[in-house]
Amino acid sequence: MSEVSVSAEQLGKRAHECGLLTINEVQLAINEAGGPDIATYEDFISILMRKELLTNWQIERLAKGEIQGYFFGKWKILYFIGAGTFARVYRAVHTETKDVKAVKVLRVRHSDDEQTREAFMREADMVMQLRHPNITPIYEVDEYKKRVYMVMDFVEGQNLRDYFKAHRKISHLRSLSITRDIAAGLAYAFERKITHRDLKLSNVLLSAKGQAKLVDFGLAIGGDDSDKGGGKAPRSIDYATLEKVSGAKRDDKRSDLFFLGCMLYEMVTGIPPLEETRERMRRVASQRFTDIVPITVHDPDLPDRLVIFVNRLMELDPKKRIQTPALAQKEAEAVIESIKSGNVKKYDAEASEKAAAEYEKQMLLKEEGRGYTIMLIESNTKLQDVLRNKLKELGYRVLITNDPGRGLDRFMDMSAGEDEDDAKGCVIFGCVGLGREAMQACYNFAADSESKHVPSLMIVTEKLQRHVNHDLIGDKHQVLCMPVKFTHVQIALRKVLGIELPSA
Repeated sequence: MSEVSVSAEQLGKRAHECGLLTINEVQLAINEAGGPDIATYEDFISILMRKELLTNWQIERLAKGEIQGYFFGKWKILYFIGAGTFARVYRAVHTETKDVKAVKVLRVRHSDDEQTREAFMREADMVMQLRHPNITPIYEVDEYKKRVYMVMDFVEGQNLRDYFKAHRKISHLRSLSITRDIAAGLAYAFERKITHRDLKLSNVLLSAKGQAKLVDFGLAIGGDDSDKGGGKAPRSIDYATLEKVSGAKRDDKRSDLFFLGCMLYEMVTGIPPLEETRERMRRVASQRFTDIVPITVHDPDLPDRLVIFVNRLMELDPKKRIQTPALAQKEAEAVIESIKSGNVKKYDAEASEKAAAEYEKQMLLKEEGRGYTIMLIESNTKLQDVLRNKLKELGYRVLITNDPGRGLDRFMDMSAGEDEDDAKGCVIFGCVGLGREAMQACYNFAADSESKHVPSLMIVTEKLQRHVNHDLIGDKHQVLCMPVKFTHVQIALRKVLGIELPSA
């Protein structure tokens, strides 16, 4: 501890003034140190720390005469953890429940910046919806003495950048395990139409058990984000440059996956794929992305499945990139299992290109419904469960209701939205439980000028089959009769949705 020119009595007085100690706690510690006339500063703080009444961080600030910034609402700050451009993060304890959490506080210089405050609040509101093992949860956001703060889990461990700096290279399996965890967190958020938009090593925490957890969604984009008053959500320079260079639309949902690949590249080689610089002109240069050195130049002995995975994540053309975090998670798991089973053959460009194409084809066959929404209108719970589980296995997003009116209103509201993913889908009218009510709803749906272009399926019982009026059903609407196998539903969906798959 640095040399100070403050007495034990002065330190105790400051600790009381800022609410860290009661008068009784100060007097007892002074007396235990020998009394007001004898107690030395060193003995006094030794007693306070032994009794866990003050921390090193608190004592150092008090010794400098700082008597503010120890409390945010009911949270007492114990230690400083780290800082970013806009905020500082502290370890804190709740004064009543004694829960220990991390408190992220907007820096003083940004407190009057309305745009920064809004982004800070937006991050908290967005992440408070998310509860997943690979996302650090946020529990509350509030303001104390004009300082905005949020409360999140305190993760025992360190961030991935510090871990990487200590090791310089991370083993293949460990790197893939971290990548899988990050992809799992991204997939969960993605299902709720949230993308991170600032993926980098410092925004991942590693728990003491080795689990990777995403933090800092400050630049995240949510499904309901829209331009307000002509303004747009902030984004990092790296993301903006990637999307410009690759020809992707602004805030492309696949950009997170490119930077996930960058993180994996750096973990296994010890070298970042993108030049690290603070100079804006160099960061926005297209060559920074187009001239990335192939990962095998740094390590020619990398297992080919690992190289293929990195290359698929870091495809500059977003259409050729792995398309969703869920697919990235599955591929990471497959590569892990491949390496564990002893498949560590060296990368061969020609052979691996063929293997990558075959692997991508197989993944497409398993994820044919990715990007499509199915509205299932049915009251029969057994049929609901079977279709829900089978469709989700194929990547479809499934919504279920037993109310035809409500279900169709919701589906059409989504189709009219700005998100192009919502506009793609199909309605399944299940007449097994709802009978003629669902059948009539299907007729109305196929006849309505706003919905007749939307594909639908009608699943009827044998008894109802003879009552189906095929003249009221157009080309985009098909009828299946019970008992029906799921493969028949799958084929019908491919047809009405126009899904073309590679041959197996």
